[in-house]
Amino acid sequence: MTGFKTYTLAASLMLSIVAGPTALAQSQTNQLSEDHVLADGELTNEELAIVLLTAEKDLNSLLDKAIASVESDVEAAGVFRPRAWMIMKDKEIKEVIFADEASQAPPEMKLHMIRVSLKSLARHDGIDSALIVYPGTIQKDDESQRVVVVEHEHRLGVSGTKLIPMELSGGKVAFGGALSQKKPFQIFYDKKQ
Repeated sequence: MTGFKTYTLAASLMLSIVAGPTALAQSQTNQLSEDHVLADGELTNEELAIVLLTAEKDLNSLLDKAIASVESDVEAAGVFRPRAWMIMKDKEIKEVIFADEASQAPPEMKLHMIRVSLKSLARHDGIDSALIVYPGTIQKDDESQRVVVVEHEHRLGVSGTKLIPMELSGGKVAFGGALSQKKPFQIFYDKKQ
């Protein structure tokens, strides 16, 4: 079985900073002290590298939690349900937990509730990053392949989707190489008009 740590976001981290790094910096300047690195409204290459490393570290922490949970659920029951994790402002990782009534909702409704909850937290500056996992399938040469769909976003301007092939054999889960795709922001920022 391939370990989940091999599916880090490093190889395919997709940077989708809204209107570029300068716009991200400028959107923050009105809330910053004069000596803050973003106070001038510009990001140097070094500052941008730090931003990317921070986002990568946060998202990899969330991915580790998510894949471990998926692996455990699939090995126990053969399936997994939509779930989400977030990094709070204090860097604590928390899972999105449904109320008793909502836990019985169909998977599509759970995904909608997760996205709405995360968007509300993000828009009220409660979280720095979020990751959602749910089951999916992809077609390849007339065969269906089970995948773990991973949607991730970070306040620092990173957004993407990963499709991680998954097989259950002999009670153990094996994961294939992740396929990465761009994804518009849904949680932290609105699409540009």
